[in-house]
Amino acid sequence: MKELEQLKQWVEESHRIVFFGGAGVSTESGIPEFRSTDGLYHQQYAYPPETILSHTFYKSNREEFWRFYRCLLYTSPSPRDCS
Repeated sequence: MKELEQLKQWVEESHRIVFFGGAGVSTESGIPEFRSTDGLYHQQYAYPPETILSHTFYKSNREEFWRFYRCLLYTSPSPRDCS
């Protein structure tokens, strides 16, 4: 219990907090992984995200770029709601 109290004190005294999480946090919340074989990127997009977010891709495939970008930024908190 002492560790929990220490954590509580640190949070209360902090001005800024940063959380570093990985895929486990997402999957536990019901959000599918992004990069696995059956992950979100492979289900919805014909290109890998690194390609879609490149300047070259933007110049030649703006419609697909904006579909990807808007989906990640302007939909509900769950990326699986993108279509």
